[in-house]
Amino acid sequence: MKLNDIFLKIDSQLKDIEFMPTGFSKVDEFLDGGFMRKELIILGGYTGSGKSYIAGNIFLNISKKGFKTAYFSLEISNEMIVSRLIGSIANIKPTRVMCGFLTPEENQNKISAKAQLNTMNGNMNFYDEIYEFDKIKQEIINNKFDFVVVDFIQNVIGHGKDEYSMLSTIALQFQKLAKECNCCIMVLSQLSNSANKTGVVEYKGSGSIATVCDLGFFIERTIDENGKRSNDEFEINLKKNRRGISGYSFGFKFIQPGGKIQ
Repeated sequence: MKLNDIFLKIDSQLKDIEFMPTGFSKVDEFLDGGFMRKELIILGGYTGSGKSYIAGNIFLNISKKGFKTAYFSLEISNEMIVSRLIGSIANIKPTRVMCGFLTPEENQNKISAKAQLNTMNGNMNFYDEIYEFDKIKQEIINNKFDFVVVDFIQNVIGHGKDEYSMLSTIALQFQKLAKECNCCIMVLSQLSNSANKTGVVEYKGSGSIATVCDLGFFIERTIDENGKRSNDEFEINLKKNRRGISGYSFGFKFIQPGGKIQ
């Protein structure tokens, strides 16, 4: 393709540019409005770092804006995902939402939260029974989703002679799928054991996960002056950014007991 053809293509696409706000004002401002179509986003963190909670908050915030969204959970049930969304809105511990151990006030807050979620019923789609990449791909193609969460990539079943080659192929396929379907795909990933020591973008299983993504984030819990790990405060570090500057950190806090993020 000639340079002038590329100029024309850029100009013709300007009217179709659409940002998907994450709802995290610091991140959205830095990214000029949020996530974009045709992007592959990687959100990495160690077990228990809050990956699913953060992804759930972003999923909720993007759904509120009217985008057709899908959450593929390859680890926890749909019921727990939705209970977390309710808990985030109502500030109730998700397990209490699931088990029904609620005070009258909490129950009223739960009813109000469910009513809010019901306004997005047509936009939100949940899957907890699909693990094969080919089936996830088909659902995304058939339903024309705008924004997709895959939680998490190490549990996706694909093709390859070993874990490294399989994850490398899956990561590349997700990148290709985002472009072909004109959607944004956010994939959650565990971190390698060396990532925290070296500071290098290194997701568990394959270096290709970092190579193919457009935006690569790491989650790190805040450490105080005594070296103690915070239960509530954390940073989302932008380690990979095809749009421009990387190496930027955003500070946040979980609001307990519901898990809302501010």
